[in-house]
Formats: sequence, C-alpha cells, structure tokens
Amino acid sequence: MKNADTSPTLVRDGVYALVTSGPSSQSRIAHYIAQNPEVVGDLSISELARHTNSGDASIVRFCRTLGFSGFREFRMAFTGEIERDKARRATQYLGSDDEHVRPEIGNLSAALQHSVAASARLLDYEQIESVAKRLRGATRVEAFGMGVSAVCAELLTHRLVWLGIPIHSTGIVNIGRGLAHGLDASTFAIGISYEGMSEETVEFLRTARDRGAHTLAITTRAKSAITEVADEVLLLSSSGPWPEAGSARLMPSMALLSECIAGCLKGS
Repeated sequence: MKNADTSPTLVRDGVYALVTSGPSSQSRIAHYIAQNPEVVGDLSISELARHTNSGDASIVRFCRTLGFSGFREFRMAFTGEIERDKARRATQYLGSDDEHVRPEIGNLSAALQHSVAASARLLDYEQIESVAKRLRGATRVEAFGMGVSAVCAELLTHRLVWLGIPIHSTGIVNIGRGLAHGLDASTFAIGISYEGMSEETVEFLRTARDRGAHTLAITTRAKSAITEVADEVLLLSSSGPWPEAGSARLMPSMALLSECIAGCLKGS
C-alpha cells in the first residue's frame, strides 16, 4: 500500500505510464486524470467514472493497479503531489540576477530550460549520427505530425532542407496518407507525436513501414502506439505536467534535436 506522502511525481508518473500502456479502460481514466489534474481532488469516484465513461469498479481497479487500496487513497496521494509540485515550481525563478523578470515568465523559462536539459540527457549521439546517415542516403524524407507536432515536423524540415535533405512535412491527414503510400525502401518516414497516441501519425508510420520505408518515431513515451510501428525511436523529455492542448513545450527540445541532426549532417 502506498503512502500519500510519496515522492514528488511517483503517482503522476504512474498515471502517465497507464495512458499508453494500460488496458483501454485504464488508459481512458489515466488520460482524463493527466489532462485534468486540478479537478481530481474535487471529484467523487462516481463523478470520475461518469467523466471517463467507466464504472466505479473500473476506477477501483485503476487505483489498485497503481498500488492504492482505493480511490480515496489515490486521490489523497495524487492531489498531494500536485500541490507539492505547484509549490516547488512557484520557487523556480531564474535567480537573484534576474529580479527584473516577472516570476510567471521566470517559471516558464526555467521549465523550458529543464525540459531541454532532460531531453539532452535522453539523446544518444551515436543514434543521431546514424539517423543523419540515413537521412543523407534517402531519396525522399517525409515528416508527419498533428497539431503542435506538425509544427515540430515543420521545424525539423526547415532546418534540414537547407542542408540538402529532400525532406517534406505535412500536418494534413489525407495528404500524409497519400504521401505514405508513395514511399519505398529508398525513403525515410518520420512521425512526431508528443504523447505517442495520435492515430493519424501511427497510421502514417504503419503505412510507410509497410511500403518498405525506414520509420522513425519522435515522442516522449517509450511505450506507446507510435513506437510499435517504428523501426527506431528518438525520445525527448516528458518532464513536468501533462501538456495542455496546444502547448508548445516540446518545441525547444525539438529545436535541440534538429540542431543535433544538422550538426551531424554538416560533419558527414
């Protein structure tokens, strides 16, 4: 049995893991909690069941999967983590040398810097060199993502096209589907999905791989739908709270990865 006074993100990390690795009912519950952490403390088990199209028994099983006896114990631990995390982030200012910076801006800057640093620790330079070599040898490269991940695909495309890589990106489903069908063994397909759950991006990579293309997934979730259809995976940081809809938090880490790949290409 867990204790409500557990480590700062242990419970939340468990919730995040179930979003992509749990059974469908538990994944649905975990996804709702990840997207709405602030409201969990005010919900009853029946209310959470209604919001997640589940039953009370499913909520209890979800909590027990995470090591809690039931919803009440889980709710206490989870909300405790949220409050401790808010208090910690409230003191993450840039420092005394930046007293002119508003705390709200300082906190955002610190969070983005932390995310980039966490991504840097995840990246394997030898793998990036291998990706760069494949990019250089590909007759055609297609990058695809949805929403902010589409912007990340554009960022990568903009950086690499100036280095002579025949890369193109789109965030339009029908175009992406058509492009994937036109790939072959001489091509390279890149799918970008923050949570690794985008059905459209998964389908893009699956089709590209079926056509013989080498497939690369860029995501923050090592075990997710997108990683199952990729020949290789590049992980970026998922530190911090679950991203809000439209959040651009992945983009600084994507810029880091793009510059790393560009550096390898220029050195090759």
